[in-house]
Amino acid sequence: MTQTNSAVETDRRRSYRRRTLKEGRVVSNDHSTVFDCLIRDMSEGGARLKLETTQEIPDEFYLYIVHLRRRAKVEVRWRTGDTLGVEFMSALEEFPGLLKF
Repeated sequence: MTQTNSAVETDRRRSYRRRTLKEGRVVSNDHSTVFDCLIRDMSEGGARLKLETTQEIPDEFYLYIVHLRRRAKVEVRWRTGDTLGVEFMSALEEFPGLLKF
């Protein structure tokens, strides 16, 4: 499939984003608050997250990708009432197997 010039001009992502449906957790920096989310698509540089609401979600947090047992520090780049676009601020790293949410 080829993209038209207008589609390329409106997509400002640095890398291709793959559709996915992964279980995730939004975890505050001090690990005091956890929100469930669905990771709807992901790229090397970021992800799109679906939540019940984004009202109480901070601008920076840890995103845990449950089945991969990985996490990354992220920063919100855009938000709607139930969706966040986040940029990875650190590389994905493994988290301990005993960690429970």
